[in-house]
Amino acid sequence: MIKQQKKNTFVNKMVMVVLVGIIAFALAGCSTDEVNSESSGETKQEITVAVVQDYPPFEYKVDEELTGFDVELVEAVAEEAGLTVNWNIMKFDGIIPALQANQVDAAVSAIGIREDRLEVVDFSDPYFESGLSLVTLKDSAIEDEEDLQGKTIVAKQGTSSLELANELAEKYNGEVTKLQDDATMYMELENGNADVVINDYPSVAYKINQDGEASQLRIVGDKYPSEDYGIAISKGSEGLVEKINTGLGELKDSGEFDEIYSKYFSEE
Repeated sequence: MIKQQKKNTFVNKMVMVVLVGIIAFALAGCSTDEVNSESSGETKQEITVAVVQDYPPFEYKVDEELTGFDVELVEAVAEEAGLTVNWNIMKFDGIIPALQANQVDAAVSAIGIREDRLEVVDFSDPYFESGLSLVTLKDSAIEDEEDLQGKTIVAKQGTSSLELANELAEKYNGEVTKLQDDATMYMELENGNADVVINDYPSVAYKINQDGEASQLRIVGDKYPSEDYGIAISKGSEGLVEKINTGLGELKDSGEFDEIYSKYFSEE
């Protein structure tokens, strides 16, 4: 009788061990699925984004940290879209070729959405309406476009500003100087090597505002119309255009876009 009881106890223990093992295995499976699910939810697609570093207020450095309207906007869009941004600083005229060569996934640097660019890269929905301005020195005799007769016009390589500069130079028998960055363009003007600079209105207005009373610059006449800005995206980046547009739309719906905009641009 005692032997039978011991046998039954042993069998019961074995059954319990097997049951515990089965339950533990099942729970482990569930736990693994949950971890995998959570991990996949946290995994973000990394994208490399080209940007210039010297075009305030859109992109510039403060204490060696990249910042600006475009930079904050793209990082906020990436957060909404489940993306991680790796910045690649380069010259503006190298951005489109880098996208074409798939050296970067996307780019943002006040890039106008133009038909010629749409042939070689994709764009997000527009995020900024811009315009071009003539800029000269405060003591210059230039008051309107007609005063550009025989003058030297400076514009940045690879931009819509350069296209306008070429048109005006042809119209008024002037000359065009092509340069790579804003600082050098304004230096040409201030040193007397050029008569006017053509640049995007937001950047010009920001510089004059930041320089305050020390500014030597003034804007001539009204803005020239220009393209809307968009985030440029390498063709063939499957789903990236949709992700960025979704993130951009969510920012606009939530009001966060307006918060970022008002940080850099005054409507007054």
